[in-house]
Amino acid sequence: MKTAICKSNYRTAVPYPNAATRREVLHKVLDTLLVAVSGMGIGAMLLLLMVL
Repeated sequence: MKTAICKSNYRTAVPYPNAATRREVLHKVLDTLLVAVSGMGIGAMLLLLMVL
């Protein structure tokens, strides 16, 4: 009896040890954007308070 070989359509292994996956890179980019937008909002609030 022959054994069946199952091939998946996506790669489970990362080509380099400790390399970031695409999802981790996306989360890092989104975190950076969130920090930038939050910083701009805080800056805008401080400028508004200085004007008042």
